Amino acid sequence: MAARLQVNPGGFAFAVRTDGEGSIFIPPGRFAPAIDGDDVMVRYWSAERGFEGTVDEVVGRGRTRITGMLRQAGRFWVLDPDDPRILNHAEIAKGGPRITDQVVVAKIVTYPGRGQENLIVEVEKVLGEPGALATEQAKVLIEHNIDTEFPADVLAEAAKVPTEVGPEDLVGRDDLRDLPFMTIDPDDARDFDDAVAVELLGDDLELGEMRLHVAVADVSHYVREGTAIEREAIWRCFSAYLPNQAIPMLPEALSSHLCSLVPEQDRCAMVISMTIDAGGVSRDVEVRAAVIHSRARLTYGMAAKELETTGHLGEAVGERVHLLRRCADRLRRRRLSNGAIELNLPEIRVVLDEDDPTRIRDIVPSRSSRSMTRAYNLIEELMLAANEAAAAVALRHKLPMVYRIHAPPDEERLAKLATAAEVLGVRVDPEKMTSPRGFQKLVGKIKTHPRVQAINMLMLRAMSQAEYTVDNIGHFALASGGYVHFTSPIRRYPDVIAHRVLKAHLKRTGGKAGPEPVPEMPDKETSAGRAQRSSLREREVMQAERDSKSLYAASFMRERIGDRFEGSISGMAQSGIFVALEHPFVDGMIRLNALERDRGEAFEIEANRVRLVGRRSNFTLCIGDRLMVEVVDADISRRRVELALIAKLS
Repeated sequence: MAARLQVNPGGFAFAVRTDGEGSIFIPPGRFAPAIDGDDVMVRYWSAERGFEGTVDEVVGRGRTRITGMLRQAGRFWVLDPDDPRILNHAEIAKGGPRITDQVVVAKIVTYPGRGQENLIVEVEKVLGEPGALATEQAKVLIEHNIDTEFPADVLAEAAKVPTEVGPEDLVGRDDLRDLPFMTIDPDDARDFDDAVAVELLGDDLELGEMRLHVAVADVSHYVREGTAIEREAIWRCFSAYLPNQAIPMLPEALSSHLCSLVPEQDRCAMVISMTIDAGGVSRDVEVRAAVIHSRARLTYGMAAKELETTGHLGEAVGERVHLLRRCADRLRRRRLSNGAIELNLPEIRVVLDEDDPTRIRDIVPSRSSRSMTRAYNLIEELMLAANEAAAAVALRHKLPMVYRIHAPPDEERLAKLATAAEVLGVRVDPEKMTSPRGFQKLVGKIKTHPRVQAINMLMLRAMSQAEYTVDNIGHFALASGGYVHFTSPIRRYPDVIAHRVLKAHLKRTGGKAGPEPVPEMPDKETSAGRAQRSSLREREVMQAERDSKSLYAASFMRERIGDRFEGSISGMAQSGIFVALEHPFVDGMIRLNALERDRGEAFEIEANRVRLVGRRSNFTLCIGDRLMVEVVDADISRRRVELALIAKLS
């Protein structure tokens, strides 16, 4: 069985199956010579608490570098890894710096193998003082194999990229420069993947049909198979968005310039157009390579202000924003009528000082108002429509597409959800939750529940993880029979594959496919391998983004040790209670051993991990309870905020 190894600092490991069917417990001593992050082949069998196994073979190394502190051990130098999941000793090869008070990054030159239990590493460079924000941020990137710099051959190719669209780029394209495209993105966006335009067909705003056009950067025109840029894009798969920087999948000459749909410049694009009726049903889908000319670059804040109070953007631009919102409303109503699930779970946004980006000003929810939510949702709905339209074309013509799938939740997860929800006073029928409609009805049922956020989180945990595959099974959360990531090829490699498939199809059928050479139709086996790589890489990049936000949260809270805040219990583990603070919007933990020491009694976490009960007093803490807590520690290197319980508020 193929799997990715996840080592626990306690000495055991789990092999996460690449087929998405859960994980296999690997006891201590049964996973050598593999280390954390390796791709392995596992032999397994049924055990008392699930599957247990042993690693038979290492098929791919997941880590190429590690960070840590140097120390001298007799005549030798060793590296003590920062990551507790690296259980092997790391011996230093000859040469390199010998600095004992700084964090270093080292390249792994020899992995454990026959007769060799240790790692052999070469020190590449000094990162800085342990505990410094810049040092810890660099460690996050190295831990998740994210490079801030491109290889020399990639930069050499990027240097040859033209600075503007030429006549040769327009061959075989539709000229859509007369359409009033615009982009709507975050304030700090540097790459503009998509632009949108909509036309009202007739005069009736309420019942008249609309023609929606979604233009997406034609990355596949510039990123050709066999090039160094393509090789690097396959390796990276995704751009990473951290609080202090964006690390792109493509070199800046492409990501921020020639591929980016900047205003008032001609740009090559792949465009999906469709007619949307009053009921939100789309028809007459048309895909083609085109040239566009964006007329405006808006931020979500600008769009939100216009949607809240008409007139801020001028008559022409303002009217287009309101028409786009009307189109999005039609699509959203249709999507929800089909059973699509919407969980309101805001993410955190780290606000940095404009003059000093090392200073954290605040940590807030990503969508701070209803108008901002409507602005974000405007673009989301149009992108969803374009992605579903791309999937519909692929399914109709049986193309070897890479689909974005989301499997239905399994019975065990649904049973746990039902048990947990019952503790919170909500009845859930697991059988009804096997369809998106069941989840959607539960969302509506709990909308005014005092613990709505806690229940939303339980619902999210009950769902499967979305992934990429060439075998379409639909998208459960979107209640969609087919979904393709088509709209973000600057920052996602699967979208580049989608564009190549559609271009090859257009050439076969006499459509507008752009200039030669048009990409060849990829074979299913190659696409399957790249889809699997994309799924694994997506999880790694997402974890790096989460770790980075946790790092910045710990740094921000370090100056607030001793301060008290209100928050709600968001989850429980054997180690303690997770608490989401309201302002700043930071997650922290009350350690179970600290709680027991402070209250003078032992606590038991019930099997459903929804409630904590004192064995002597029956004092209970439950997911969703509001608390007053005090910040007792903020550990930057461990990226965690520790809290103490002051009072239970509800």
